[in-house]
Amino acid sequence: MKHIFYLSLILIFSFAGALQVQALSEQELTEQERLDFEQNWKPLEVTGGAVPWSIFAATKSFEVCKTEKDGYDACYLKPVYADDVRNLDGTTVTIMGYMFPLEQTEDQKNFLIGPYPLSCPYHYHIGPENVIEVIAPKGIAFSFDPITIRGTLSVRYEQETGVFYFLENATVL
Repeated sequence: MKHIFYLSLILIFSFAGALQVQALSEQELTEQERLDFEQNWKPLEVTGGAVPWSIFAATKSFEVCKTEKDGYDACYLKPVYADDVRNLDGTTVTIMGYMFPLEQTEDQKNFLIGPYPLSCPYHYHIGPENVIEVIAPKGIAFSFDPITIRGTLSVRYEQETGVFYFLENATVL
């Protein structure tokens, strides 16, 4: 089911690309627009012992491109984890962030969480270093407001979905 969701996203992005939707680059912004952007689009400031998003954002990535068996080229980002992130692997951590649902249910058992609020229902407009896939066996009620959750952090790379981190056995605090 999750793979159907990701395939749907790929199709949507392909269609959007065909429409030639173009984002402004930082060089195209006026000084005031750049200042407004920096003031309004800061990552969530976490409290209460939650892992700061800057720890995850320190993960670098590089692009890998190859030709698949079917002859199509495939490119993806591969992470290079910083020591601070690798040291959290397998530990119980607290995360504060905004939900990005992957299911059409009130209680989310599988969702993404990140430091910025949801701005588009089809795409989380940040890089994979700022997104954690959450697995919550009992489900967590969807919220547009920031949530605080706790679970076991797994620092592993999922090439098919592009996820760099997972929070397993998550519960809401």
